[in-house]
Amino acid sequence: MARTVWTIAEKKAIFARMEDYFRMHPNGGRKEALRHAQSVLNSSRWIVVTNQRVYNYKDRIDVARQNARKSVPEKATQAPAAIPAPTPAPERKESTTERLAQAFERLLDIMADAVAAKVAERISPQMSRAELREHVDQQFEAEYAKRPKHDPRPVPRLADTPLPGVLVIGLLPAQAHSVSQAYKGELDLAFLGSEEAISRPATLRAHTVLMTKFISHAVQDKYRKAPQLHYCDGGITALVGVLDKIVAPVL
Repeated sequence: MARTVWTIAEKKAIFARMEDYFRMHPNGGRKEALRHAQSVLNSSRWIVVTNQRVYNYKDRIDVARQNARKSVPEKATQAPAAIPAPTPAPERKESTTERLAQAFERLLDIMADAVAAKVAERISPQMSRAELREHVDQQFEAEYAKRPKHDPRPVPRLADTPLPGVLVIGLLPAQAHSVSQAYKGELDLAFLGSEEAISRPATLRAHTVLMTKFISHAVQDKYRKAPQLHYCDGGITALVGVLDKIVAPVL
């Protein structure tokens, strides 16, 4: 059976529904919240909610709970709930078999992400920076039309000078591969998806670029004190503009 991997749009819909759940059940458990929230999807896209799945999305679930609390007026929180909140069942001690099953499930998640990234890399063309400027989403074409079409030449860099280290958070694997190829030899680029940025310890580099349209507030809060922080509010075109300034700060 093929493993279900939620898309970014599906995750947004799920965690929006989860906020509605927590407004009704402020003390609801994480597992029940995730099980309820995925009902917004077609049943063919549902997953089995295990402890490992809940752990994978723990930070996102907690953010949904906090957002729900902020959106409820103070008086409403003091009023009795129309529907009694379910009492979380006590966590029972997991057996060795269950722990092994969860470890195997986590391994499958990692393998699925790796395969998706490899496929995206194979189908994504290796583009020059000039070609990358032309290869933008339709939603950013209007913005791109206002920008100069020429590609300013960067300031020459000595061969023994280390490349600037840049961490970009929020790109898809195919986009990350194209950007990496376009700036090969000019920037030492590293990439994290929105989910990876939440689950992994904070990574510090000389520059950090946040793709604000494609990451959660939790990611922005986690990296708001990073040195040389750049907020990129657009798509690939806007990112190219940010990276060009890092490559050649003075033209």
